[in-house]
Amino acid sequence: MKYMKGVVITGQNTLAVSDRCPLPEKLCPTGALIRPLIWPPCTSDAHLCATGCASLPYLLGKAVGHEMCGEIVKTGADVHDFQVGDKVIVCSVMPVWRSMEAQDGRAKQHQDNMYAGVDYPDRGGSFVELYYIRDADMNLAKIPDGVTLEQAVMVPDMMCTAFEGAQALNMKFGQSVAVLGVGPVGLMAVRAAVLQGAGNVFAIGSRQVCFDVAKEYGATHLIDYHNEDYIDQIVRENGGPVDNVVLCGGSEKELSLGLKMLKNGGTLVNLSAYFSNASIPIQPAVWGFGYGGKTIKGVGCGGGRLLLSRMAQLIASGRVQPEKLISHRYHGMEQIPEAMDLFLNHDRSLIKPVIYND
Repeated sequence: MKYMKGVVITGQNTLAVSDRCPLPEKLCPTGALIRPLIWPPCTSDAHLCATGCASLPYLLGKAVGHEMCGEIVKTGADVHDFQVGDKVIVCSVMPVWRSMEAQDGRAKQHQDNMYAGVDYPDRGGSFVELYYIRDADMNLAKIPDGVTLEQAVMVPDMMCTAFEGAQALNMKFGQSVAVLGVGPVGLMAVRAAVLQGAGNVFAIGSRQVCFDVAKEYGATHLIDYHNEDYIDQIVRENGGPVDNVVLCGGSEKELSLGLKMLKNGGTLVNLSAYFSNASIPIQPAVWGFGYGGKTIKGVGCGGGRLLLSRMAQLIASGRVQPEKLISHRYHGMEQIPEAMDLFLNHDRSLIKPVIYND
């Protein structure tokens, strides 16, 4: 086994650059090695770091990261649609397309990445010198002409997660949507809801930097959750509880808050990740005492070349400007821990940082 540099979680709230990240000497026939060109740390990475990988202990000391765009430097013998030198969007969740789950239409439920609950000894996350993936033709997409790296790197998780969530609402034109938590995924959910034909779109957060982007993306109402009566405000301004809720942030208690603003018969889609192993309370009254007809869906990031390509086409056609999410820019792998500190320290100027690999 060869080794390379990468950024690893070393303990609670601590990261470091390590030179002991595994690099396979031989690729599988469908695999590829990608040299990262740009990385964006994610809230999910920060949650793992904050807990010292308490929920996924096998990740301690392994490279983290799951978002990246890069350039192919090597391909396996059975890779047909990509070649060395291609600049590509790299799938965040890596569905296993030769699986029973894929045949059942649920490919993302069987994943081949570091967060899938399996300790892969030959690889880790994307914050490395060379990222090894085992199904290049199915989990890469070429960056279209005219799409920048900063735009493309928002596709693998921010867009693929948020647009999957909005799609799961099965929304009708003109229906109302409340997006609870307008960090980068929530902001993409605002844009996705607008493109899906939503009427009132409530962006619920507290940071002005996020509200500014939410307004640009088409939010009709900006709601500060620090106001004690913010849920009553939403119901009042909407003329009743909202048709749909997309939950994109906060702690386990936010589920009940989302249900409180949701009408009977409405749908709540949860896009948040919970790594603390705490129970999720649901107050009976906000669930209609169990018979309110409220649907709760837990939706994860979608993946695969087709979805990546479709998201990239939305950018190429000018319908989505995901680069508006970027609030901080860094250069060099050594700056990844500093960028992650923005999440860990709850920096109010943060939306999404990117790090160029130069």
